[in-house]
Amino acid sequence: MDFLGIGLPELIVVLLIAVMVVGPKRLPEVAVQLARVVRQLRGYATDVTSQMRAELDELTREYEQVRKELREFRDSATKEVRSVTAEMDRAMHEAPAIIESSAEEKPQKRLPSPPEKTTSDDGP
Repeated sequence: MDFLGIGLPELIVVLLIAVMVVGPKRLPEVAVQLARVVRQLRGYATDVTSQMRAELDELTREYEQVRKELREFRDSATKEVRSVTAEMDRAMHEAPAIIESSAEEKPQKRLPSPPEKTTSDDGP
């Protein structure tokens, strides 16, 4: 029997020291009080464990919610990027046809530019 590194010989030594310090008459009372303390500590440990589990469960739910929102955002952003990419591809495919059709149109007549002013030697 080895509990927390304490074997049977060590346990006997601890009991002998307890009998010498407390006395044989008070040893049962101390054992009962020690059992109560251990029971209370176990109760506190159980409460703390359940509280920590509840907090961890809540954090896990919040994490999953944030993860779901991020996944939805990523999916919508990906959908938008694909839409814009498809639109850009369509515009790129249409651009050469538009350029060629505009190059084939007849150029519009330009109005003659006004005559340039020439300086004459006419004096005042």
